[in-house]
Amino acid sequence: MTMPWRQNSIPRGHPAKPLQRQQLELLGLYLLSLAGILLVFAAVVRKGFESIVLADLRSQLVLIGEDFSSLPMPAPGSERDLQASHKDFTTAHQQVEWFLGNDWRPAARLGEVRTLGRLPPRRPTQRMVWQSTSDTLALIRPADADGLDSRGRPRVWLRISQGLDSVDRRLQQLDLAMTVAIVLALMLSAASATLLARRVVEPLQRSLRRLREFELDASHELRGPLAAMSANAEMGLLDCRSSDDPQRQRFAAIASATDQMQKLVNDLLLLARQEEGSIDQAQRLDLAALVQEQLNLYGDALALRQQHLQSNLQHGLSIMGQASLLQQVVRNLLDNAHRYSPDGGTISVSLERRGNKACLDIGDEGPGIPADQLQRVFDRFWRASADRGDGGSGLGLAIVARIIRVHGGSISVASRPGCGSRFSVSLPLMANG
Repeated sequence: MTMPWRQNSIPRGHPAKPLQRQQLELLGLYLLSLAGILLVFAAVVRKGFESIVLADLRSQLVLIGEDFSSLPMPAPGSERDLQASHKDFTTAHQQVEWFLGNDWRPAARLGEVRTLGRLPPRRPTQRMVWQSTSDTLALIRPADADGLDSRGRPRVWLRISQGLDSVDRRLQQLDLAMTVAIVLALMLSAASATLLARRVVEPLQRSLRRLREFELDASHELRGPLAAMSANAEMGLLDCRSSDDPQRQRFAAIASATDQMQKLVNDLLLLARQEEGSIDQAQRLDLAALVQEQLNLYGDALALRQQHLQSNLQHGLSIMGQASLLQQVVRNLLDNAHRYSPDGGTISVSLERRGNKACLDIGDEGPGIPADQLQRVFDRFWRASADRGDGGSGLGLAIVARIIRVHGGSISVASRPGCGSRFSVSLPLMANG
């Protein structure tokens, strides 16, 4: 049964985010969450307030309806005459209409004139029917003073209506007040959260700064003693003529260990410098030429183990970056493929354009990486299981990932046990690249 390829990727972007940036992102998420909660609360308050205002308006219409239902319908006449005889009602912003039986046209009208159309369907036993439009609320009820007809149905129906302008104005005032309150609450929350975050983050920033300074200082200071140890080991090897001399074996072991320590110190120094997340001496680079140069340097190392190189590089791909760092990326990935590929194996290298990205793929025929370890491939000081070979400090791929991200790119690895691994690097092309 063929095992599927597993993939893990490091997203495009920058190296580990500074605490200030993380602080801003957390503050933004906090304010967005708080704004969402406040908006939901405001919507609930607005709905409740609107319900209360409409309930109050309905109560007013019910009271007015009760008053008018006890009065007989005015004698049919001109609306001007009715308005003149009820001057006190013209300022109420309400309209009262009387309807005879099922006639859809009002027999008399009083108050603020508005058109509501026909009466809605109603039953003789119904005491109240509500009718509403987008800007009006109306109550329809029988006029008790005019009695019932021979069939027991109300002779006259009343319709008391009022515009919703006052309701809209009160809702607008509420919206304005809640908007001001929400803005003030967000500003106050942002200020308090910023002050609190600063008090929490500042000690962490100081600690990280001291750790980074220590890492840089230690790496620099260790270079001198290691260089002296390496020189003395080389002198000891020169003094020991015989290859069987035990002293020569000891000096050889010291020289090998010193060389590994020097590589580790150099890797730590490079990794510490990349923590700053900036590129020094960025320039336009021909990526194909840069990769080919590193492939040429690895020719002898591959030949010693009869390993084959298959390369397919697309030329004319220009990127902006620091040459020394990107050379380190290619070297580390080639070294990784060379170390884990078997003697006589094949290492594949391809470079091509995909959209606005330059994509570099380096594959090997090594033992592969177990699926449960893929997530840790780019961690510092992590190494795969012992069956993947020896050598290395566990910093090479971490350095690669850090350099790629500081260049605005991404890196991923796909692996299948027994079939090798493939590392894929994606870097943004220049506008005319």
